Amino acid sequence: MEPRLTIDPRFLRHYSNLEQVFLYVVDTCNLRCAQCLYKPLLQRKSGKKEIDTELALSLLRAFRSLGASKLTILGGEPTLYGVENAHERLFLLIRKAKEYGYEYVRIDTNGIFPGELLGEDALRSLDEISFSLDGPSPEVNDLVRGVGTFAQCTGNISRGIALGHRVVVTCCVHRGFLAASCGPVRMVERFVELMDDMGVHQVNFHPVFKMGVARDAWTGETDIPPETWVRIQRALAKNMKDGRYQVLLRLPSRFITEAEFKINAQYYGYCSVKLGERILVHPDGRLRTCALSIGSPYGVGTYDDRRITWDESKYNEVLLQNMKSATPCIVQHWHAEGLVPLCISLKPNQDEFVWNEKIKWDKRFNAECT
Repeated sequence: MEPRLTIDPRFLRHYSNLEQVFLYVVDTCNLRCAQCLYKPLLQRKSGKKEIDTELALSLLRAFRSLGASKLTILGGEPTLYGVENAHERLFLLIRKAKEYGYEYVRIDTNGIFPGELLGEDALRSLDEISFSLDGPSPEVNDLVRGVGTFAQCTGNISRGIALGHRVVVTCCVHRGFLAASCGPVRMVERFVELMDDMGVHQVNFHPVFKMGVARDAWTGETDIPPETWVRIQRALAKNMKDGRYQVLLRLPSRFITEAEFKINAQYYGYCSVKLGERILVHPDGRLRTCALSIGSPYGVGTYDDRRITWDESKYNEVLLQNMKSATPCIVQHWHAEGLVPLCISLKPNQDEFVWNEKIKWDKRFNAECT
């Protein structure tokens, strides 16, 4: 019989409605992207750089027993996991996750890997492959991701689509979009048009801001002004409404005015930490809920090969949040007067597995505002 981890009762109580697991299998990467939020863990000089496979499987079983149905495998660069033995350990994680009952298993990659990997049975069984691409051309993308990455990544995106994979592309809207002569709005529109032409299923946008969190120190001068994102978001939302795209778009709100927030504080106060609906697992033994805590001492607990332990210190990110309030994110500290920072995962009307159950948030909000 497979050994099972002992789980701290406080962890069990908070994560009784767990929906998704983000398993960071390696703290290594073949790129050093300027805007990478994970950079500090990639630069660690000591400590574990990848998760033990049997331990990862034990964690997946434990989290599935709490209700998790969606798994994202990422890093670092997840295709480096098990590369020394023809990726067998990566394939094993995917196969076992399906056996344990995870309904939606995806991998989040930079796209810099041998194209033949996409034809492997384990990867073909994935529900989604998400590629990171940060511009509609080498001039924009390679500015932050490195020379030659645009050609390599788009090549694998095309291969994946041709093989029948459900391909999603994540795009960081960074300062390189601002330098285009056509303007940032048009440059982002060009990106969407390229994804549409390639046959990508969905684009997930991550606008890069300085948010008053630890990552500001290492993401470099890659941020854009909030008002620029407002213009981009409005233009894309209108284009979607007008039926210009086949590709689906996930557009984060990211921030609103204080007056807008007060219209529906419960809706805009969405917080994954408060809800306990996701868990982030790092190779160094740290567990988190919020991606904005990466590179900081904050988290919810730790794990080893025997137990999952609740963090009793002042750095417990769950305890930091006011669990009985609909207040907005307290991790981000905007310096723009009158702006309220929203959870980076709040993307109204987004079409994504597990979020389908949260569409009631949007329906309730739309009903109250009409």
